[in-house]
Amino acid sequence: MRNGNQAKIKPIISVGDMAKILGHSRARFYQLQRQQIYPMPLYDIRTKRPFYDARLQKMCHDVRETGIGCNGQYILFYSPRKTSTTKAQNSCGSKVQKKEIPAEYQELVDTLNQMGLEVSGEQVSEVVGKLYPDGLQKKDMGVVVREVFCHFRKSM
Repeated sequence: MRNGNQAKIKPIISVGDMAKILGHSRARFYQLQRQQIYPMPLYDIRTKRPFYDARLQKMCHDVRETGIGCNGQYILFYSPRKTSTTKAQNSCGSKVQKKEIPAEYQELVDTLNQMGLEVSGEQVSEVVGKLYPDGLQKKDMGVVVREVFCHFRKSM
């Protein structure tokens, strides 16, 4: 049902599984339940565990597909972010050869990217060369990350 694919509806599924199938976090799914966008689950009398039967699963899929909640309210869902897997290209459109960077720089690049900076290995290599002309041997990597991060933030 989602993205043109026919979702397989099981006899019962957990709330977490329902949220995952619909592309929501559990917290967001519970929020939409409270707003009566999605139907409330059924509860197992014995275990008191919430679940969705086939009928409720279909209702949830219909809400996701149509953008009209169970309460009749319209809702716009954001599309999941797509990760870029394209290689760098120059202005002519041909592939650019990436320079190999040392493994310690790659770890630094990954850390800085996780901290919200979008920097390349070449940029990091250049900044590390300026800040540490003698190299990174025997340097505290926490301090290096902080100083390189601050350098990039100042230049933005």
